[in-house]
Amino acid sequence: MAKFTRVTVVTLLACLAGASSLGRTWAGPVQSDSAPAAGKPATDRSAAANHVNAQTALLELFFGSWSVTEKHFNKQGEVVATAKGSEEVRWLVDRRVLERTYITSTGSAVFRAIGLLSWNDVLKCYQGVWFDNLSTSGPNSVKGQWQQDTRTMVFSIESSGEDGATVRHKVVERFIDEEKRVATTYRIAGTQVVKLLEVHYKRTIPCPAGVRIIYDGINPRAGD
Repeated sequence: MAKFTRVTVVTLLACLAGASSLGRTWAGPVQSDSAPAAGKPATDRSAAANHVNAQTALLELFFGSWSVTEKHFNKQGEVVATAKGSEEVRWLVDRRVLERTYITSTGSAVFRAIGLLSWNDVLKCYQGVWFDNLSTSGPNSVKGQWQQDTRTMVFSIESSGEDGATVRHKVVERFIDEEKRVATTYRIAGTQVVKLLEVHYKRTIPCPAGVRIIYDGINPRAGD
């Protein structure tokens, strides 16, 4: 087998929780991920602080625990390495930011990464960063758009190469159903598009029976 090459760009996000199918509508109160400051009642929070827009709420699709299977490809499209691991995805900052903790192993090498993702209402896109234990050029910057008709998130990812040039990747992450999703990573070099990585996710813990907000018919480009 060819030498294992780690792609420093993997996919971002995770889960549908508390709904029986993708796109199900269920409205409920948003719970804070932290208690109010000592001596201050919860009612001191502004109305805005207790509101999550539909674009941010869509990231609930990625919430949860997942098993991970990676397939790495060479330029000829042949599988040259595989790896297994897990991903844990949770909400931060009153459900404004999604945190992804990702780890895979080949037996001799361990890859660890943390990604953060949220909705940018000025740019009208998802935006985030990706840190891992192999990159030598700092974090990758991430922008994403949701395609409702195919239940797919398409990410454009940029980082700095060894010569200072911008390295570009595209990640196409499609939900098969509420329990499975597949993410494919491509390297973009001018007009050339090369498939590097395919990641298969499978939910390892059933969707929790808790309060969640799942919106139907979301158009994340349109704003609130």
